[in-house]
Amino acid sequence: MFAVIYRFKLKAHQETIYQQYWHKIATYFAQKRGAIGSCLHKGNDNLWVAYSRWPDKATRDASWPGDNAPNEELPKDIRDTIKKMQAIKEENKDLENYDEICLDVVEDLLLSRAN
Repeated sequence: MFAVIYRFKLKAHQETIYQQYWHKIATYFAQKRGAIGSCLHKGNDNLWVAYSRWPDKATRDASWPGDNAPNEELPKDIRDTIKKMQAIKEENKDLENYDEICLDVVEDLLLSRAN
């Protein structure tokens, strides 16, 4: 299994729309592209952390564009949403920037619960 941790800061006026974009993209990747799941957190220091799990790095790399243009295989609405998220990141160049952390999962004790 493969996991990626994203860390970022948002301006207050961006939080609600960013959450909507994140939800749309995370749901799509879980339903259509093989992602195992994702979670979005906000710390009391205004540091946002998103965590996503994938069966392997190849599956994630085939689906997620990173800082590049969105994968053309993705539906237009998903590509557009990714571009909007990237625009928010660009707007926040003046805030602290963090690199994503890519991890091979060695042992997984996270529990999933039925909703």
